[in-house]
Amino acid sequence: MATVDWNELDLELLTAALREHVGGPDGEKMVWAFEHALGVARIDPDLLNHVLAAVTCLLAHSSGESPREVLDAFFRRSISDREWRDRYAALFS
Repeated sequence: MATVDWNELDLELLTAALREHVGGPDGEKMVWAFEHALGVARIDPDLLNHVLAAVTCLLAHSSGESPREVLDAFFRRSISDREWRDRYAALFS
């Protein structure tokens, strides 16, 4: 696993891409979410796993599904590995 200096990570390229490719209110919500997630990572990177679990459980509770069903639905809607590598991964470096 790569070591990330969360204090040095700049979201500028990523936020520009989200605004361009997602756009509108959903793009702005993603920007907001990334900014807050980065804030969590800067406090303690181990908290990211806990935040993911907590958000998954909150979504499961609000939708009447299990956490696994929530994650399965997100997996089915997620971008492909190729799109991640070609479009987004470099925006984090």
